[in-house]
Amino acid sequence: MKQRGYIRLSIVATVSVLVATGALVVTRVELTQAQGLGVGPHLDEIKHDYRRPAAHPVENQALVDLGRGLFFDARISASGKTACATCHFPELGYVVTDAHPRNDSGKPTSRKSQPLIGLGYAGNAPVGWDGRSPTLEAQAKASMATGSMSMRETDTPVKIETIEERVKSAPGYAAKFNAALPGQPIDVDAIALALAAFERTLEPGIAPFDRWIAGNETAISESAKRGFVLFTGKANCAGCHSGWRFTDDQFHDIGTTTTDQGRGREIKDPALNFAFKTPTLRSVALRAPYMHNASIATLTDVVRHYEKGGIDRPSRSPMLVPIQLSERERLDLVAFMETLTEDGPRPSR
Repeated sequence: MKQRGYIRLSIVATVSVLVATGALVVTRVELTQAQGLGVGPHLDEIKHDYRRPAAHPVENQALVDLGRGLFFDARISASGKTACATCHFPELGYVVTDAHPRNDSGKPTSRKSQPLIGLGYAGNAPVGWDGRSPTLEAQAKASMATGSMSMRETDTPVKIETIEERVKSAPGYAAKFNAALPGQPIDVDAIALALAAFERTLEPGIAPFDRWIAGNETAISESAKRGFVLFTGKANCAGCHSGWRFTDDQFHDIGTTTTDQGRGREIKDPALNFAFKTPTLRSVALRAPYMHNASIATLTDVVRHYEKGGIDRPSRSPMLVPIQLSERERLDLVAFMETLTEDGPRPSR
């Protein structure tokens, strides 16, 4: 976990290795009691790393508005029946709870859909569970042309030109495209550009955790506070789920599958076999079951999986080491993760 120039790797439950400016220091971390809460050193500094940044400014509101309309419009799929929102419900953090949602061919997908909230802060990180798309624009274009919205698994696939013509002829779209992208043709590239612009504006809602980080000590329970200390310390969840979005946007084998080779297959690197992109934990309590293959039913089960360390194999992340937690510690971790869901009105379709 990167924090203020340091990289932290848990070697065992109570040992941390800190590497800073070339100096290696091994130190034993023991929890202390302060204000009724068991906390590790520098809790305030750790909390600072989880403060939300200001929302990104919108450079082209017309393009974002166009993308929002297209995101919910089934006409951009081959069948004319599947929208982006079919697999990405706004009220769940732009994801679905289906283990294998059906694609435009009417067949179950091989993986659960990923949440879209917060992707505008992912920088140049590849998109998707296996990172097959370099950008959100590339992902949207591939989905329409050859992916889950293309009817590629049927005897009657639809050419992308048919979708383009469908959008061109839809009432109102010509004026919206001209306002957003003056002089540019209405084609798959323009559609993907608009979709990506909208997706980058999908902000996670303000959650109780955010209010606690901002200084409201009553915003979350004492159990959740203990859970945060575990999350960033003994349990080392923050090794991958770091920062205010709770993701490092990297790929890790966490020992959950024996068939889908994930990132390793995509880039032909055995060291990344079975590795998948770290999903954000924002609104995580809403979207069980968990993992890329929906193989773990509850957050408590997720915690137990990490306690065991997953499948031991050469590609497994070195950060994944078995740990022992008490029942209270498990409950505290879950209580903390439940504070990452906004508690106000959520977006709707």
